[in-house]
Order: sequence, then structure tokens, then C-alpha cells
Amino acid sequence: MTASPANTVHLQPGALTKYKALVFDCYGTLVDWETGLYTGLKPLFDKSGKPSDRRAVLEAFLSVEADLQARYPTMLYPDLLAKVYTTIEARLQNKETPPDALRDDISTGTTVVSSAHTSSGTTPVFAQSVGSWPSFPDTVPALITLSKRFKLVILSNIDRATIAKTRALMEGPFAFDAVYTAEDAGAYKPAPEMLAYALAHLKEEFGIEQEEVLMTAQSVFHDIAPAKARGMATAWINRADAVTGLKDAKGDEAMFIFPTMSAMAEAVEKNVS
Repeated sequence: MTASPANTVHLQPGALTKYKALVFDCYGTLVDWETGLYTGLKPLFDKSGKPSDRRAVLEAFLSVEADLQARYPTMLYPDLLAKVYTTIEARLQNKETPPDALRDDISTGTTVVSSAHTSSGTTPVFAQSVGSWPSFPDTVPALITLSKRFKLVILSNIDRATIAKTRALMEGPFAFDAVYTAEDAGAYKPAPEMLAYALAHLKEEFGIEQEEVLMTAQSVFHDIAPAKARGMATAWINRADAVTGLKDAKGDEAMFIFPTMSAMAEAVEKNVS
């Protein structure tokens, strides 16, 4: 689906710059999430002899991740990602998910993950790799431009430790003003608790009201649709050939549509009232 010219070019003066904060999904919007997933999971598919094209691998991931996020809303994301990995691995081998792949450690109250593909003996290398995945080439230049006019906020289905690694790769020429994670909120998007958490903290920390916030994301399912349902302004970053975050969702219903972050930054600069 291509971006609508009516939503990206013919903007009234100040249509974009009236907002005070941009709330971003990080992985998929700013970071090349799909390439990271595909690179980490493709060897499993190659080994099994199953189709390993990009769409097949990503759709297999999505079918498992959404279910596990609903079942384990407070699980730290690396642990959940490890569970996704072992579940996909078992399915590709036509086996049931190993019963010890994920268990609650009663003595410590923590989640323990076991797998043959480990870096530390507890978590698959894949599950620990997210923090090293690179951002899209246009992300940092766009955020530098946008930081001059908006508070920049991340709302992500991730944990604090992983997002800290991602921030270290991006920040320097600019800095995010706030970062809210699933670990903070105790829920995974698209659960409404996530967005409610971010909006409450934006008001408390910056005095910014909901109508002054522009949800900016690639994932329609996780971000654009929930924000729209809440009556928020939305900007869909319709990255070419994206697979994730589009199930049963219509991105063209967003208030603004841009093909890239750089296109959004350029539109903002031209839209100064």
C-alpha cells in the first residue's frame, strides 16, 4: 500500500507542528526489527527444510509472539523471545514445545528458560540479540530534526535493559525525552494499559495532554489502531515491504501517512505555521 498524497503533502499550516510529543514504537519504526528477526530465525527454517523466505519466517514468528504476549503479559521480553524461539523450533520439528522450555522457578519467583541454543546457559542467543539490531538509515537524522520541535518518546514492547542498549546505538546527536516499556507497564501492546501508562506519565512528567500527542509507528496492530480507538492523532510510517504489525489492520486510516521517518521529518519542516 502506498502513502496517500492527501495525508502526506497537502497539509494545513501547523497540522503537524501543533503537537508537543511524538510517541514512537521503536522496533519496526526506528529499528530494523524485521531484518533482525529474519536473520535470527532463518537458520531454524533452513535446518528443517521448511520454506525460509522472509514472509514465511516473519509470519511464523508473529503467529507465536502475539499468543505468548497475551498469555504472559508481565514476562520480560528476552524471556518471551526465548519462548518464541523454542516454540518455533519445536513446531518446525513437528514436536510439542518442550515442557521445560519455560517454567516458573518457585524458589526465586523468576522465569527460567532452557534451550540448546544458549549464550549464558539460560537464554538463546537470539533472545539477547535485539539490543544490537541497527536502526534504519533514516532514523537518527530524522530524530535529530524532530527533536528540535517535539518531545521524543518511546513506547515499546521491550524490557528496560534491552532498550538501554538500543538507545546507546542511536542517541548522541539527540536524546529521547522519555522511554516507557512493557516492563514498566506490566502489559504488552496492543493492550490498552500500555498506552494509558504512557499518556499518564506524559501528563505527569511534562504536562502534555493526549490531544498534544502524535502516535508515530509502523505497526498498525500494536500502535496505530489502539491510538486511533482512543481518539488520538496518528502518523503511520508505512515502511516498504513491511510484514509485521499489519494483520487485520488498515494503516491508511491514520491521520498522517509517511513512507519513512525522513519523509515525516521533511514534512514537519515544511509544515511550520
